[in-house]
Amino acid sequence: MSVSAWVTDRVSTDRVHLDVAACGRISQAALEVEVAHLQREAEVGGYVAEAEAEATVTRGREALGAMVGLDGSAVFLSEGAAPVFAALLAAWPLERGARIGVVPSEYGGNARVLRSKAAVRGWELVSMPVDPLGRIADVPDGLDLVTFPQVPSQRGITQPVEDVLATGVPLLLDVAQSLGQVEVPPGAAAYAGTSRKWLCGPRGVGFGIVDPAWHDRLPDPPTLGGLEHSDLRRFDSSETHVAGRVGLALAARTWSPALLPVLQAASAAARVLLEGVAGWQVVEPVEEPTGITTLRHESADAFATRDVLVKEGFVVSALPTSRADDVDVPLLRVSTAAWVTPGDLDALAAALERCTR
Repeated sequence: MSVSAWVTDRVSTDRVHLDVAACGRISQAALEVEVAHLQREAEVGGYVAEAEAEATVTRGREALGAMVGLDGSAVFLSEGAAPVFAALLAAWPLERGARIGVVPSEYGGNARVLRSKAAVRGWELVSMPVDPLGRIADVPDGLDLVTFPQVPSQRGITQPVEDVLATGVPLLLDVAQSLGQVEVPPGAAAYAGTSRKWLCGPRGVGFGIVDPAWHDRLPDPPTLGGLEHSDLRRFDSSETHVAGRVGLALAARTWSPALLPVLQAASAAARVLLEGVAGWQVVEPVEEPTGITTLRHESADAFATRDVLVKEGFVVSALPTSRADDVDVPLLRVSTAAWVTPGDLDALAAALERCTR
C-alpha cells in the first residue's frame, strides 16, 4: 500500500494526533473487519467465528514474521507486548546463575518482571554500559541472554541491535516501540511486540516471534490454550479478543516500509521546531531515525501541560519517572506518523507556548 493510500485510510479525527508511541490511529478498513468479526460472533458464536477467521489471522502471522525474516509458524499472539515478554522470559531455558544483560532504559513493567524472575530463579541481571543517551556501548562477556527495547518509549533513540547480535549472545528484543517505526534487524532469538503503536492496529493484541532454532527448547506454557499446536501457536492466549487479531492481521499486511522515512522526517522537523519553545528542551539529536521526540523542562509540569494540550485538541503523552530507571523528571512526548503535516507541528508549537505552566 502506498503512503498516501495508507494515510487516507485512517479513521478521520478532529484532533492533531501526535501520540503513535501510545496508540496509533487504526484504519477504516481494519475497523470494518473488526466490526464484521464481532457481528459474526453474534451470529454463530465466538468459537465458530474464530475458526472461520483462522486463515485471515494466519496471513497476519505471516506478515508479522516476514518483518524479521521469519514465517508465520514463528509467531504467537497474546494481549500485548508485556504479557508476551513475560511469557518468553518464563519459558526461556536459563539455568540458576544465568547472567542477563539489561539496560537502564528498560521499560518499567518489563524491568519489574526481570527483577521478579531473577529473584525467584537465581539469575544475575548485568547492567550493560551505555552512552549519555542510553545507547549500549558494550556487551560484557559471559552473558547467557541480552534483552532491551530497540527503541525506548521514553527516548527516541535506536539501540545498536546489529552490534549486539554480532556478539553471538541470544537476544530477546522488545520491538513494541520499534516494529513499524524503524527497521528491525533479523537474527534475534525472540521478539516481543504490540499491535496498537506503530503498526496502527487495534489495542489489546500483542505478538511474539521466536527463531525456529529455539522452538524445541521452550517448554509448553502453563495453559491448555494452544497445546493442540506443535508450533509457536501453543503460546497463544486462548481466551482472547479475536476481532483484534483480525484487525492486527490487516494492519500488518497493509503496513509498508515506505512509511518509515516519512514519519522520521516529521519527527526531525518537530525536534527543530520545538527546541526551546517555552523553555522545553528536546532530548534526541535531530537526525535520530525515530518518530519519538521527548521534551524536558526544568520547572513546567509535563502532566499539566499534556492535559491542557489534550483539551486544545492535541493528542500527546506525559511520561512519569517510573517509566524507566533513566528518567529523572517527567517528560512530554510527541510521536509522529505519516499523517502529520507541517501545519500540525506549527500548531503544536504555538499551543505549547500557550499551555506551558
